[in-house]
Formats: sequence, structure tokens, C-alpha cells
Amino acid sequence: MASLRRYPTQIGPPVTRFVLTALSALAIVIPVLAAAQTYPSRPVRIVVGFAPGGTPDVFARLIAQKMSESWGQVIVENRQGATGNLAAEYVARSAPDGHTLFYSDSANFAINPHLFAKLPYDPVKDFAPVILTSILPTYVTVHPSVPVNTLAEFISYAKERPGKLSYASVGSGSIHHITTELFKSVTGTDILHVPYKGAGPGGQALLAGEVQVAFLSYTSVAQHVKAGKVKILAISMPQRSEALPEVPTMHEAGLPGFEMYSSLGIMAPAGTPRDIIAKLNAGVAAAIANPDIAARMTGFGVRTIQGGTPEQFGAVMRAEYEKFRHLVKLSGAKLE
Repeated sequence: MASLRRYPTQIGPPVTRFVLTALSALAIVIPVLAAAQTYPSRPVRIVVGFAPGGTPDVFARLIAQKMSESWGQVIVENRQGATGNLAAEYVARSAPDGHTLFYSDSANFAINPHLFAKLPYDPVKDFAPVILTSILPTYVTVHPSVPVNTLAEFISYAKERPGKLSYASVGSGSIHHITTELFKSVTGTDILHVPYKGAGPGGQALLAGEVQVAFLSYTSVAQHVKAGKVKILAISMPQRSEALPEVPTMHEAGLPGFEMYSSLGIMAPAGTPRDIIAKLNAGVAAAIANPDIAARMTGFGVRTIQGGTPEQFGAVMRAEYEKFRHLVKLSGAKLE
């Protein structure tokens, strides 16, 4: 009988500890599950780090518009400045509840970490990838006064005039700056860099003939190409664009392996519940898959990504982080 009386005493404390541990775990899990089930409980904001009208802003608004039809209010908020760093920091410090998102491109998670001496956010630790939405290539564009019609002709033209031509970028350390510096390194050309504050001013400088060449997105020059005010010589993607099927790739134009583009996607603050991340992923994927949205995005000269998991976007972020480590160094750009 004594042994029977001791039995509960021996197993009681472990059982009690197990029950308390289980209850503690439930105390954490239940609110998370409840939050996921009621999400979204208020308007969802997609923060863009650039001015209205730019490519990321246009894409974010297309996605938000389509998501709003089934999600309720999804709005776009512009917080431009410091090449997207202000917006990135704002979202990184926001509550991880899925109501504040960041529409990021390669600059924020792959270029800026190597460009700035110090960032107010960590692109890996402070964010949770949601979904990769699109690939934004750059196009080699030249002013009509440049007497060339192919990339090979332009390379020869530039080599014959070292230091006499200039190119526009949307700022030191931008994807446009880095791409052109890589182009110069590969082709052995000497072209002067003229940075501008945004794609708009850079495109206008090319139109005015202030610079002779620029690697720009199609959205920056589309209407001017149609009007014959600028010429596009090549696209920096391995495939031709559906919007401009007549434009050859850099590989076809004589530079095999030359690929430079920006990856755009949605990120949430680190710590956002996985169930909410999954719901966001599905919601954005459905918006991009909509034929009207897909057609409009394709018309901007980009390649949309149908589906894709958060893990796949995370892998893209890590790969580009390593790629641009070398390319930023090659460009010589450094910002405080």
C-alpha cells in the first residue's frame, strides 16, 4: 500500500510540469491562430519606397486594386527617400500582423546592404518574404542622334570615343548604375556616369540628348519609344520581352551571359505568423494570375511570376544578395 501511496507523488510533479508547459504553449498558439482566422481585421497597407508613378508603385497599385475586391481595403502608401531605405525601416519596425507590407525590389535586399556603410534595417533578420511578383529587366536605350541600330554597333561607336559619351542612371548605386558599369567592364568601353534623382529625370535627360545612353526600365521610356524619340537596342534578360518581341536579348546581341534585372516582391515584418504569410502569398498570387493584371504588367515589359512560395522568394533574396556584393564593388559606389 505504501508503494501505491508514493506512486502519485512520484509522477505528480512531471505531470504538472507537462500540463503547465502545454497550457503555456496554447497561450501562445491560440492568439496567433485567432489572428490568422480574423485577418485582415483592418486595411492592409503596401508600402512603396519610391514616388508615385514609378514601376514598383504601378505594380503595387495593380496588385492592391485586385486584392481589394476580395480582401476589403488594400492601399498603397509611398514613403520615398534614401533609395527605399526609409520605407524598408518603417515596415521593419511595424507590428508583425500582416497589415503593413513592403513592396521591395533588389535594391532593398541585395544592393543597399553593400552600398551603404550602415542600414537602419537588416534585410534578412527584419523581414519575412511573402512572394516574388515580377522580374524587371533593364533595356539599353540610346538617343536618336547616336548613329547606331544594334548593340554591336553601339559598342564599336563607344570604343571609338572613349570618355566622350555619357549615360544616365537613377542614382549612384542604383541597378541602372551597376548594370552600366558591368556593361563597361565587359565591353571595355569608357562612358561617363551622370546620376539623376529618379527614372523620370534620367529618362528626360536621355530624351533631351543630355546623355547618349541609359539602361532603363521599359515603363520609363515606353511612350517615347513608340514616338521614335529613343531607340532600344537590347534587353538584359535571357528571354525576349512579350511587350517588345523584336528587341534582342544581350546574349543575342553579342554579350552571352549578360543578365541584369531587378526582382520585385512583397515582404512582411519578421515574426509575422506563418498562417498570415500563407494567406498573403495566396492573395497576391491570385491577383497576379488575373488575366487583366497579368496582361497590364506584361505590357510594361516585365516578366510576372505565377505563384511561388515564400521560401522560393527567400532563396532569390539570398542569391541576389551575394551577386550584388561583387557588382556594387565593381561599380565603385558607396553611400553613407
